[in-house]
Amino acid sequence: MPQNIAPGSLLTALKQQTAKALAPLLKEIARREQELAVLKGEAARWKSVVRGQAKTTNAAVAARRAPGAKKRRLDWSTVLADLPAKFTAKDVAEKTGKPMEQVYAGVARWVKDKKARKGKGGYQKAPTPTPARSREKAGASA
Repeated sequence: MPQNIAPGSLLTALKQQTAKALAPLLKEIARREQELAVLKGEAARWKSVVRGQAKTTNAAVAARRAPGAKKRRLDWSTVLADLPAKFTAKDVAEKTGKPMEQVYAGVARWVKDKKARKGKGGYQKAPTPTPARSREKAGASA
């Protein structure tokens, strides 16, 4: 037969066992919440750093080129006319402010069109035909 135990003492024993089991869980929860708070703070700092860099990068881009302001196309013939008789690709890059890839493409176009030729230590402007020469050629072919 079941023993007659007072319901109050049984309830008290159950509460004590529950408190013993619950105490380590509550400590673990508190520790993890603290850890989470630290991680959230760190994430917020990283976000602010990334946003700050994005804002400065965007500001730099906006400062370089105002909205609606388009750069005019570079007239490579004018650049060639402004260069000395002998020049290098570096001279062209300094004059135009363009990257070397574009400079080499422009110089290659001049060479192809026989406006310049490759010489020792760089390039040389090709002699431009004088109007008298071009008239002589036109008269000879006509």
